[in-house]
Amino acid sequence: MNSSTADQVTANDISLGEFVTLLVLQFDRQQVPMPFQNEEKWHRLFYAFKTEWDKPGRPAFLNKLRFDWDGRYPKAMELSECLHTLHLNGFLSVGNPTYDTLSLDQDVRQNADKVRPEVGDAQLEEFLKYSTQKASGLFR
Repeated sequence: MNSSTADQVTANDISLGEFVTLLVLQFDRQQVPMPFQNEEKWHRLFYAFKTEWDKPGRPAFLNKLRFDWDGRYPKAMELSECLHTLHLNGFLSVGNPTYDTLSLDQDVRQNADKVRPEVGDAQLEEFLKYSTQKASGLFR
């Protein structure tokens, strides 16, 4: 882990990619299943985050995250791209033959403390805990 405050992320400057990385590491630790083939639950989760304007620790990038409503649920293309990028670069794995759920790559799991962005904001940590609880109910 980095100890420099310049390397720490806060609710004001965390990116979507950093936030999703923190979430999947936390989901893995808490054994929260992560859907892959059907991303609807991911999009519903992030749409809920976007609409919770007054939630302490809510990441600022959510203000700019765009959702399209051309289907039965809101979709954020950036979120889909982020999830697929984590899969394509080997950070996350998908089990054959169903491709239903994501799992953390074994090497990533063993080195989680090195790949986890360092959170420098107690409110962001609380939002991450809240996010994990919300996802746990939605993803199961």
